Amino acid sequence: MQLSILTRVTKADAIEELKKQLQTSIAVLKSALADSEESATGDETKSEGKYDTRAVEAAYLAQAQDEQLALAEEGLASFERFSPPAYDISNEIGPGALVECDDEGEICFYLLAPAGGGLTMDFLGCELTVISPKSELYQELVGKKMGDSLESRSLMVTGLE
Repeated sequence: MQLSILTRVTKADAIEELKKQLQTSIAVLKSALADSEESATGDETKSEGKYDTRAVEAAYLAQAQDEQLALAEEGLASFERFSPPAYDISNEIGPGALVECDDEGEICFYLLAPAGGGLTMDFLGCELTVISPKSELYQELVGKKMGDSLESRSLMVTGLE
């Protein structure tokens, strides 16, 4: 455990918490999808004329929610398979790294994960943000080492696990 302020919480703990967030998100999406599908096909949205588009709109919403649900389930499946390597302060940052950064005096953490970009959680009293390979920040961090700064941002790498 090489993060400068890391004491009890580990990368594995953070990953488990992020999985729980994804599971909760999936449950909410499933409930919303069921409601939208009911609205699209239920008696309450039966067309009352040629300009009544409630059922069509509900069907579009259900389709979009179904797509969001598929993405969330895919993200959770990626996290279930996610087995990040251990890093220490002498390694270059790579996929699966938990990176501690100093952002103009503020400590923040980034988890380079295969999915779940944008998820956040409290980690040691600081914010941990998941970044995925499509993220510009992910791409900038890969290959950096402890003490390196990013050119495009005011971040300095201060820890790595």
